[in-house]
Amino acid sequence: MTAERLSPTTAAFLLVDQQTGVLERVVKAPPREAVEANVLRLARRRCPRHALIFTTSEEDGQNGALLPSLQQVLPAAYASRIDRHGMIDSPADPAVAQAVSATGRRQLITAGTGTEVCGLPPALHAHQDGYQVAFVADACGSLTAIGHDILLRRLEQEGSR
Repeated sequence: MTAERLSPTTAAFLLVDQQTGVLERVVKAPPREAVEANVLRLARRRCPRHALIFTTSEEDGQNGALLPSLQQVLPAAYASRIDRHGMIDSPADPAVAQAVSATGRRQLITAGTGTEVCGLPPALHAHQDGYQVAFVADACGSLTAIGHDILLRRLEQEGSR
């Protein structure tokens, strides 16, 4: 399948678990500070022009709150974030699936804070559901650089770009 060009009228963003505790515990490679800066850069420059869904998991627990700086940049999306209550594969959550479907777009730009858990499962799920998936690799991270790289290769093999 040939990838179509992404645009604000054809693509939506799904940002998964951009949370304080997840960043602190899980992201070591690339460095946490770089990942957080890239998430904010993405939010400022790209997300305002596209449909956007924030989803979190257990904000009241160890995962922590959605990054407070995202509230300043995208207050409406921040306020309407979807809490999955521990579900790892975000598109498997009915509220997330409905929100993505409601955008009417078949291209999904995804990033999940932890590549292994927050990033890979949602991107693969969306791809299997027929979405053209673009994964923002520098807005997520892993405990190790090799783990991050291997998962990015897996996403590419599955057809994400």
